[in-house]
Amino acid sequence: MNYTAIIVDDEAHAIRTLTAQLGWAKVPVEVIGTAMSVAEAGDFLTQTKPDFIFLDIKMPGQTGFDLFPMIDEKVTDVIFTTAHDEFALKAFKHQASGYLMKPVSTKELKALLEKLINRRGALAENRQDIIIEEKGGTFKIPADCLLYISAESGYVILHFDDASQRTVSKLLKDLQNLLADKGFERCHNKYLVNMKQVVELKKARNATLKLSEGTVLPVSRSRKMQVYTRFDAVR
Repeated sequence: MNYTAIIVDDEAHAIRTLTAQLGWAKVPVEVIGTAMSVAEAGDFLTQTKPDFIFLDIKMPGQTGFDLFPMIDEKVTDVIFTTAHDEFALKAFKHQASGYLMKPVSTKELKALLEKLINRRGALAENRQDIIIEEKGGTFKIPADCLLYISAESGYVILHFDDASQRTVSKLLKDLQNLLADKGFERCHNKYLVNMKQVVELKKARNATLKLSEGTVLPVSRSRKMQVYTRFDAVR
């Protein structure tokens, strides 16, 4: 499997050198883009989410830290490449995955990337992915990112933890069978919920489930005991 990367640095020779070093290191990482400013990198990130970003800190106008609000850290590992060691603590407070001092050592670059790639492999093995087939093709999503699914007339809407949604031409009962062993429970005729994302269960005549991002879903009377049992089981 090949991984993708972008390099953000205001010095063209630094970009060329790091690109060459990635080839010398013989790691499965392909540079799919480069940027010489935070603004340019931000434009790139609106179009794609690379696996790795090699990020310089001191650049004209803005610093590498200014790019963080535009980075999806659940997808992308940020590796700082800088000649300034005084930013190391701040970098790791920003959850950086690595901090390489310039001139970058190819040996250290290789060791860091191998460690991060191995970690990604371990996470992928532990992660439960959902594979959904429909007329337009097949797609895969991590089960942990899916909050709940709501039924409409002839289709369903997938609701994710980043507030995004996806419409799928499936019936809710079809997905109920698909997700039965992944922690999902039918709490209502209209809703299938990821019980791992439930933070509060209100046991009452009109029972409800509150999800991690604040959504409240109803629990139908006929499904109360099953939902209560599943809630206790995942706690």
